[in-house]
Amino acid sequence: MPETNHEFALGIDIGGSHITASVVNVEEKRRLAETTCKIYLDPKQEASAILSIWTDCIRQCLDKFGDQPLIGIGISIPGPANYEKGISELLGNDKYEKLFGLDLRNYLHLNFKGRVDDSSKIRFINDANSFLVGEAWIKDLKQANIVAITLGTGIGSGFMRDGEMVNSGHGVPERGEVFNLPFKNRWSEDYISTRWFLKTYHDRFGVKAKNVKEIADQALTSSKVRDLFEEFGLNLGAFLAPILREFGAESLIFGGNVSKAYPLFREGFESSFNEKLPMVYFSDDTEGASIVGAVKHMLTSHFDAGPKRLTKQFLLPIEESREKEQSSYDVYPSFELTSGLIETGYLSLAKELAGHTQVCIDGYQGVDWEGFIQNLTMALDTLNIPCICFNMSSAYKNDVEIDAMVSPYLGGEDPVFGKLYPGDLNDFLDTTKLNSIQPTKNCLSILYGTGSALSNWNSELIYIDMPKNEIQYRSRAGGVLNLGMNHVLPPKKQYKRMFFVDWPVLNKHKQKILRSIDYMIDGQYLDTISWCNSSTLLQGLEQITSNVFRVRPWFESGVWGGDWIKNHIGGLNTEVVNYAWSFEFIVPENGVIFSQKGSRLEISFDTLMYFDNKAVLGDAAAVFGTDFPIRFDFLDTFDGGNLSLQCHPSPEFIKNEFSEPFTQDETYYMLDAAPDAKVYLGFNEDIDPNAFHEALKESEHKATPMDVEKYVQVHPAKKHDLFLIPHGTIHCSGKNGMVLEISSTPYIYTFKMYDWMRKDLDGNNRPLNISRAMKNLDFTCKGASVKTEYISKQIMIDQGERWKIWRLTTHAKHFYEVFRFEFDDRLAIQNKHQCHVLSLVEGDKIKIVTEGRSMIVHYAETFVVPAAAQRYELINLGSTSVKVIQSSVKPEYK
Repeated sequence: MPETNHEFALGIDIGGSHITASVVNVEEKRRLAETTCKIYLDPKQEASAILSIWTDCIRQCLDKFGDQPLIGIGISIPGPANYEKGISELLGNDKYEKLFGLDLRNYLHLNFKGRVDDSSKIRFINDANSFLVGEAWIKDLKQANIVAITLGTGIGSGFMRDGEMVNSGHGVPERGEVFNLPFKNRWSEDYISTRWFLKTYHDRFGVKAKNVKEIADQALTSSKVRDLFEEFGLNLGAFLAPILREFGAESLIFGGNVSKAYPLFREGFESSFNEKLPMVYFSDDTEGASIVGAVKHMLTSHFDAGPKRLTKQFLLPIEESREKEQSSYDVYPSFELTSGLIETGYLSLAKELAGHTQVCIDGYQGVDWEGFIQNLTMALDTLNIPCICFNMSSAYKNDVEIDAMVSPYLGGEDPVFGKLYPGDLNDFLDTTKLNSIQPTKNCLSILYGTGSALSNWNSELIYIDMPKNEIQYRSRAGGVLNLGMNHVLPPKKQYKRMFFVDWPVLNKHKQKILRSIDYMIDGQYLDTISWCNSSTLLQGLEQITSNVFRVRPWFESGVWGGDWIKNHIGGLNTEVVNYAWSFEFIVPENGVIFSQKGSRLEISFDTLMYFDNKAVLGDAAAVFGTDFPIRFDFLDTFDGGNLSLQCHPSPEFIKNEFSEPFTQDETYYMLDAAPDAKVYLGFNEDIDPNAFHEALKESEHKATPMDVEKYVQVHPAKKHDLFLIPHGTIHCSGKNGMVLEISSTPYIYTFKMYDWMRKDLDGNNRPLNISRAMKNLDFTCKGASVKTEYISKQIMIDQGERWKIWRLTTHAKHFYEVFRFEFDDRLAIQNKHQCHVLSLVEGDKIKIVTEGRSMIVHYAETFVVPAAAQRYELINLGSTSVKVIQSSVKPEYK
């Protein structure tokens, strides 16, 4: 047995037709020969057969080693592969093609979890890179620029600069790979490989050779065979010389079986170098160096993944509180299902999948796929259900192709705006790669990742949904990838790409597959899940699209944010600087929570629209399709600051520039207001557009304050006032107001012109859009017309003994209308084939009854009555009169 005071790791070398496993003594930088196990195999076998041989080899090695602890596993494997994730991507060379897309890390961790408890300590490295790392470590090479070339079945390569492997940058081919570089109007491996030797030998001598060694043995007595090696050397030199020169290689290490014939091709190779040849080294043990190098790579890899979400906001509890009935604003409103079942935990899902042979697990952006699949497969393992997992990410086009495809929609260097991508998820996929991911035999095959439903697998379909707020929290922690990408963008750039490319694409995909989903999973939890089957999902959607419900609001801090939300809404983390927004009802962002016997499952609101947009929108569905037209949100400036001076684009501008079907028309309803609250709205009568433009530019250029009131009117704001802000209107809310913003749904198209010389919460300048604003500003909104046309008139249109209905006039440009219901006891409303969005703006609490179901709503809560409900009744449960704001699409918009 080895000495117990040393550290040991398992090293594995995957060759074209074999696997070798050895335990490595880390301190001595050598593998333990007595533990080595090598097994040859047919690389064209089924995935399950190959993996079975691999696991047998590893077990034999570990059996020889005994029970001493291992600090990790390093695996050298030929490319292409996703080495970070441990996904095989070999394709097109008849070797290991059945492994394409297979999650090797998960498989190895599942099978050897007793020896390595943390899957992050199983690391993968390209075989040529591992050879270079191993040789440099063993030989203690100190040169700055080192290149390793392995000559065997193909040509492998590795590049090291200052002790670090490099896969890109000056003088380094993409991914550090040379096998796929052009050479003599073909590819390098057509001339530099065992294949070239065997084919050329057969063409010239009419005889088949078993291997290069057989040919090399003949070179001792045949000048024509020696000429063959001379030609190989010339090709190798002609190909490598410019690459080595560009990289500035000081050392060159040769490995692989063909390199043993170097004396036969040395002269031809070295003749290609007009300048000094790099110092040439040869490996005594290519395989051993690769095994040692794989372990070295594992040792130096970073294991700390960091937090998975970056926010102070609480995660939605998976179980409802058992405490007494909610007595005030509920930050986690739910819709109780009357049938079906919501399950929790991975074990319950694993039991549901028992007996299946194929499963596809699709999902939205932001899913923690690695954590999810590890938890699921561990649960399957406890049930003794063997499984092999394939990762859908292997089916995507490469980063370069995807970047080129989507870049026209990303707005260049614009920090905020792009243009909605018009295509679908198929645009991102490589059909050949997708079709190459095939289920294996003899166990459960799982294909997981966004887009899995597009495979040709005949399988159950699971879908993992993700709330938009959680996606953004995970994005801020660096845990989210944009669609088809392998590198993480900074959060703001990532959000822009998500908004304009990823989310439109994924929404279309979800809509197409919705009724094919067999199981829906809520993916926001880190160590558990909640899920339901399709019957529960569809019944729940049917119920919610005909009855009153609330969406789950979410809350964000901002540079101008205040304290009203902190002081009036419980259940939030108060250890934040402020709350600027509450996304009360913004369909592209919010979700709805189903609950059943205390268990919660959240799905995105747009799922309702894809299920039955006509039931939700009624007559308005003919105009808006699956886009929900109205949003409600809070803007809190109590003890905060002014919003930025801003306007929104015209319908033509937003369509042409951003591809949005309708624009961002707004109103400000004052839910609450301090005595000094005000709203900036409209221009002064004497406005000079050119002078105003110059003042804005000067302020931005010189970073000096601007006298806003010289150009813009200021209006006192009282509780229950409504200010009208159609597109093109200059406006902003002032300090000490609590605004219920009733608006059309587009919600990021704000052209800021002046921001009171503030930095954002990270200390950076907030981007201004003066040029775009000037193209959209309505300079006829000025003088006395502002009060008559842009401040709502509140007209009583109906009343009874203890109730009144007020129409709050909106601008002609608004496609929605606003009413206020005031009553002491109860009020029945017919929705006239329109969806109603409502908020309790005064009073303690009310009950809303639709089709025999009821919901309690508290002060400041927003709720929705779909068109399919037809009628609803509002019942006052408090001791004082109540006021309810209601908005819907104007009847003429059908």
